Amino acid sequence: MTLSLLPLDPARPDPATVAFLTPKRLGPATVRNGLRRRMREIYRRHLARPVEDCYLVWIARPPALELGFEELKECMTKLRQRRS
Repeated sequence: MTLSLLPLDPARPDPATVAFLTPKRLGPATVRNGLRRRMREIYRRHLARPVEDCYLVWIARPPALELGFEELKECMTKLRQRRS
């Protein structure tokens, strides 16, 4: 899993400040969608802040498929703390 931060463009306000990418190499659509749903739920429950100062781009890698919910949450939390 990787987390990229991109600066917000003040000239073009966008309500979406987070994106979850699951490349096709991870497997069929049902697998990718399930992983993306877990990532969104973890972000919504534990990592979202009222006002983000940048765009967050979460990119899943193949090992993320083997992680359970709590392990994925721990991984995303560590990445978020490191990038804050």
